[in-house]
Amino acid sequence: MSPSNQEINGLKNLETEIGGDIPETDELQPHLIGYTVRNDAITGLSLFSCGLENIPNGIIHLHKLEKLILKGNNIKLFSKRICTLDSLKLLDFSENGLKFIPEDIINLSLLENLNLESNDLVDLPDNISSLKNLKSLNTGANKLVKIPESLGNLTNLEFLNLSNNDLDSLPDSIGSLISLKFLYITHNRLTSLPISIGNLKKLERLNIRNNNINNLPESFGNLESLTSCFLKGNKLNNLPESISSLRNLKYLGLSSNNLVDLPNSIGNLSNLENLSINDNNISHLPSGLVDLKSLIRFDIKNNQLSSLPENIGKLRNLKIFLLNNNKISDLSDSIGELTSLESLSLKQNNLQSIPSAINGLILLKELDLYGNNLKILPDSFNGLKNLEILDISSNSLIKLPKSICDLKSLRELDISTNKLEEIPECIGELHSLKNFILGFNNLNEISESIGNLTELEVLDLGKNNLREIPKSIGNLKSLKFLYLYYNNLKTIPEEIYNLNKLEYLNISNNEINIIPNSLGSLTSLEYLLINTNQITNIPESIANLPNLKHIDLKKNKIEKVPAFLRVLEEKGIKIIIDIDL
Repeated sequence: MSPSNQEINGLKNLETEIGGDIPETDELQPHLIGYTVRNDAITGLSLFSCGLENIPNGIIHLHKLEKLILKGNNIKLFSKRICTLDSLKLLDFSENGLKFIPEDIINLSLLENLNLESNDLVDLPDNISSLKNLKSLNTGANKLVKIPESLGNLTNLEFLNLSNNDLDSLPDSIGSLISLKFLYITHNRLTSLPISIGNLKKLERLNIRNNNINNLPESFGNLESLTSCFLKGNKLNNLPESISSLRNLKYLGLSSNNLVDLPNSIGNLSNLENLSINDNNISHLPSGLVDLKSLIRFDIKNNQLSSLPENIGKLRNLKIFLLNNNKISDLSDSIGELTSLESLSLKQNNLQSIPSAINGLILLKELDLYGNNLKILPDSFNGLKNLEILDISSNSLIKLPKSICDLKSLRELDISTNKLEEIPECIGELHSLKNFILGFNNLNEISESIGNLTELEVLDLGKNNLREIPKSIGNLKSLKFLYLYYNNLKTIPEEIYNLNKLEYLNISNNEINIIPNSLGSLTSLEYLLINTNQITNIPESIANLPNLKHIDLKKNKIEKVPAFLRVLEEKGIKIIIDIDL
């Protein structure tokens, strides 16, 4: 058996109307054209992005249709013909130009999923409440200014999206949606939530980001099934004490509000795994916060904290701790008890020292201390066996402890913009290092042991006081980027020209007067910056660099431009020089 002749003819008419084939498929896909057959009838049809401006006449012949997708067309009129398809369970009208929904929609009594996202609707018909079987209603990205009270009659509704509209309030009846599990109301103009919101006992996920809500009702604590709550980008000044009753909550997002503190009872959220309170005005954390035993990720960056609770180490499951841009001046030894911690960011605070207890963070992979007032580091780092990224740039460090060489897993080390005059001789023991940034210090010399960093891909020694570069640099066979700008170099060791993976070489602003012909052996070189030196001649071997894209020669003592530079320019290579080519 196969679909009836009426259905086949209807399908052919549809193909004529859209100007193309409609293939049969096993499963209907919302972003593909096709139809499905079940029990000798056409039960599914997708006319995705067919350029339709009206609903095709052929659809009314598919009277057993259960799924209809008209997503991504230009249909402005919701034709009553659709409302004769009384077997429909799924109707996707998203990404069209619908202005209104006809009251005849009540004839689609079996409808379970109605997608009206991204249209031009300003309201919904009151009788939409008659769709008693509706489980999913998506009206996001329209122009809705109000929701009918009758919506509360959709007691089987499990998913409701009202995001990206122009709503300034919700009807009290929303508390009657007793089956609701997912509620999205982001990017509206809400200033409050109805008290009845607390009746949504089955609600698991609530997203009301980017509204103007300044407080939550006490009934909020009655949302006993809530696991994820997104409140970012509102105007909350405080949280109700009842929030501590949300014992199933795993994610709480409160970033970008006006919070100045948190209730001490927040520690009762025994299942909370992710807490984001960044970008508020919080100056202290309540003592009860350390009772969040399940907490894995804690983001409190961009606040006004000057200290952390003394017993912060009780958060034993914490893996990610983001404290950037606060006013923290010291850390208690308790921080070393965060033995599950993998990422700790303390950048842009007021720290002058780090407690030696940090050595207890045995699983730490990333430590960011950028932009503090550190003058010294702990003598011992040997406990941080798993540390891969260390940023201690923009501090006031005069020296590094030898124990930094114990960080055998380190891949990235940034110690730029400090006051270092030397680095430990043992630095060459960091065999896993790929990025080593030492720019903007007071370094007078670099140890020969740097040549042992054979995995190194980026080396920045710019803006120091170096007079020479160790010959061992020629051992860095993996090096791709080398920065030696703004030093006191008169020569470059020949060994540099063994770096056949080097793509970027910056030796500008030095006192170099000779570039040897061996420069031509840097076959991977793309960018060569040798401006602001004392160079008089350019080696012709530069013309042999097969990957060269850019060369800066300005502010040298070149009096005559060699002919080969003109040839390179003709090939499209950028030549910067302060005499005419």
